Amino acid sequence: MAEQILIVEDSATQAAALAALLEEHGFETAIARNGEQALARIGNEKFSLVLTDVLMPGISGYDVCRRIKTDLGRSDLPVVLLTSLGDPLDILRGLECGADNYVTKPYDAERLLARVKSAIARGSTVGERDSRPVDIRLLNNSFRITAGKEQVLDLCISSYEDLVESSKAVREGERRARFLADAAEKLASSLDSDEIMSLLATVCVPSLADLSAVDMLEADGRIERVEVAIADSTKSDLAQDLRQFPRSISERSLVSKALETGDPQLARDVTSAMLGELTQLPEHLRVLTELGLRSYMAVPLIARGKIIGVLLLMMLDSGRLFDHDDLTLAVDLARTASLSVDNARLYRQAQQATRARDDVLGIVSHDLRNPIHTIHMSASFLLETAVAGLPPTKLAPQLGIIRRSAMRANTLIGDLLDVTRIEAGSLAVDASPHDAASLLDESMAEMTAIATEKGVTLDYRWIGEPARVLADKGRIAQIVSNLVGNAIKFTPRGGSVSVSGEFATHNATFVVKDTGAGISAEHMPHLFDRFWQVNKKTRQGAGLGLFIAKGIVEAHGGELQVESMLGEGSKFSFTLPGKASG
Repeated sequence: MAEQILIVEDSATQAAALAALLEEHGFETAIARNGEQALARIGNEKFSLVLTDVLMPGISGYDVCRRIKTDLGRSDLPVVLLTSLGDPLDILRGLECGADNYVTKPYDAERLLARVKSAIARGSTVGERDSRPVDIRLLNNSFRITAGKEQVLDLCISSYEDLVESSKAVREGERRARFLADAAEKLASSLDSDEIMSLLATVCVPSLADLSAVDMLEADGRIERVEVAIADSTKSDLAQDLRQFPRSISERSLVSKALETGDPQLARDVTSAMLGELTQLPEHLRVLTELGLRSYMAVPLIARGKIIGVLLLMMLDSGRLFDHDDLTLAVDLARTASLSVDNARLYRQAQQATRARDDVLGIVSHDLRNPIHTIHMSASFLLETAVAGLPPTKLAPQLGIIRRSAMRANTLIGDLLDVTRIEAGSLAVDASPHDAASLLDESMAEMTAIATEKGVTLDYRWIGEPARVLADKGRIAQIVSNLVGNAIKFTPRGGSVSVSGEFATHNATFVVKDTGAGISAEHMPHLFDRFWQVNKKTRQGAGLGLFIAKGIVEAHGGELQVESMLGEGSKFSFTLPGKASG
């Protein structure tokens, strides 16, 4: 018959957890929520042991134990105290009340079970105990100990065991604190996010893991493995093979769940069956098998609430397995690394802001100063000719120069204001319903002459059924002027530019294609950056057109995209929400 244990605990949650643990190991349990209930049940029911909390409302655990041993005359009933107290005198208080043993909170399950079993076993030999009282004075406190030698020995051994474990915990805590401090210092030594991720992988080996890898999550869902580090140099080639897995968050892998949920993942003991479930490709499975993966953790890297990557840690054939303390340490390390990456990105943004400021100053001092200077010179010339009494016809060319220069200056100032509004999220569009085909025709009105002057063939047309869009006509003309103007500018003489519009699935799509030189892959990510130019030396404009065009399209609820390959021309397209009108 199973041993019956009475749990005396005022916390329902802790009582249930203790009952579950004990029942899982073959004991039967009953629960009393306070000392009075416990004493009443002990008087009417048979128990093999009482496991009581010390701090409870009403009767304390010490008093419960004392009354069991004296008032109820049940010195044969073992009592184990549960205490979170750290005072050395607590042990003597336990002996004074007749306790058989104690367990400190938070308790270790194995230690609690061992002491419960030992106390039950001791209970059968109570008649053999020497219970002559002993008076003890410690730290200005007096105690009368009536416990038997076995009880005293058990409590002393338990106290020593707890002291050893506490000392180990302190040393381990110091080691982990030093590890985190050293890692934080190394990670803070760089303001380059890629270098920080490489450092993160290397600081983990071998102190925390046999192998570590750092993956970064790209905007398109791809996973880029930026670094792999391994303690065993003979397996370096195998470790480097891990760089090709996984390729996407959608793949079944060791890191995907951490990236999807944002929660750290721990597999303490990886079986071959589990390994098969955690990989998608046979080659991936082969590499992990040959590495000898035994245990792993995948910890997400989170900066400003956004998952930016994952730290993957593995134990191989060193014999070590990860536990929850290791997972806690890895989470702390990942938090530190994420903060360093975030600081590096903020630093990079600050540098970009500084460069942008310098670009603005360069534009104002060069691009804006030149037309204003021209205006000044032409105005001076007009004053001189007016004094000389020249005929008015002589003034026409200079008047044209003044007007064009003033228009350039005004356009540049308007662009700078648009950039400011777009960055502030306050760009306003005065949208109204327009026929999409007519909008295209009107926007192209001035472009034909520019293409003819350049020697470039230009054609435009609306395809398919008519449609109406809600748009700011002036702003759409600004977009078309920029995209078509760029296409003409970068298409050599004899080339062609085609512009088309078409309605499909709630959107009107406008496409500008050219037969120019195309755009290299390295330049594509920067096309819509403000003040960015492929060749800054030629200074063909201020580098604001595409940035502004994108901002205007998005203010309409549309999207601006580009497709291009070097040597094969470019295709820009933008959408505007609309509906068919046919």
